[in-house]
Amino acid sequence: MKAFRVLSRVRPFFSHWPLHLRMAAQMSAGEINHSFHMMPELGIIYVSIPKVACTSLKLAFREVYGATGSIRPGAIHDVANQPWQHMRDLGLRDLARRIENGTLKPVTFVRNPFSRALSCYRNQFEYPLRNWDKPNRVHLRSLLIEDPMRRMSFAEFLEAVDRQKSAGMNGHWRPQADFVMAKDIPYAFIGRQENLREDFTALGKMIGANLSSIKLASRNRSGAGASLADYYTPETIEMVRRIYAADFETFGYSRDLPVSPGGDAAQPEVLGRTVEEVRN
Repeated sequence: MKAFRVLSRVRPFFSHWPLHLRMAAQMSAGEINHSFHMMPELGIIYVSIPKVACTSLKLAFREVYGATGSIRPGAIHDVANQPWQHMRDLGLRDLARRIENGTLKPVTFVRNPFSRALSCYRNQFEYPLRNWDKPNRVHLRSLLIEDPMRRMSFAEFLEAVDRQKSAGMNGHWRPQADFVMAKDIPYAFIGRQENLREDFTALGKMIGANLSSIKLASRNRSGAGASLADYYTPETIEMVRRIYAADFETFGYSRDLPVSPGGDAAQPEVLGRTVEEVRN
């Protein structure tokens, strides 16, 4: 955590750092290992963002890899159940080198910040916990609320997130632009959850693979996209605009609250250019 604080103060002076050091300063080794999925057979590194269709996408890539047998959806987040490589297989320096020399092209999927924030709240904080809930669920809530067993209002949730610095946030509510290190990593493809099927197929065309027939399971159990107007107020809209300002700017999402369940589903062609501008 200390490295995060130092980097945020002196970032302009360390743009010449090797990529692996800049990555290590922004994310723990465990989180990099969990989030950076090295797929040399496809020529990509998929960077998964919590609350952005990551279960559906990991299950889809598992199918692409030809994995057989059924698997409980939640189990796909265990790296032991993923048939591709991870940072701890080769080391962070090698992972970064493959990004820099173009051996593996970084790709990711992003989501409208309004929908993602609400999805996190509804999935993790809306209802009180029970004594038999999993310890990791209790721990996650304790990062934002003193009594993790009680329910939290949406405004309380956003206020608690707003008190944290991005570098110290859990990935479930950290700004996506910071989580994927958009200022440091040259993404070759950025799709949107709002266009998941179309963008996943487009990713296949980019890497020379037919992904159009791969199943993408619907995992939006929190129903966040369909409930925006029921939860947002003028005050909470402003909080999301402030907390996730980097996401709106980097990924080209409208700062207006989406009026449809699908959110802001504009095409992603602008994203690569926007990310390149942010990196310069």
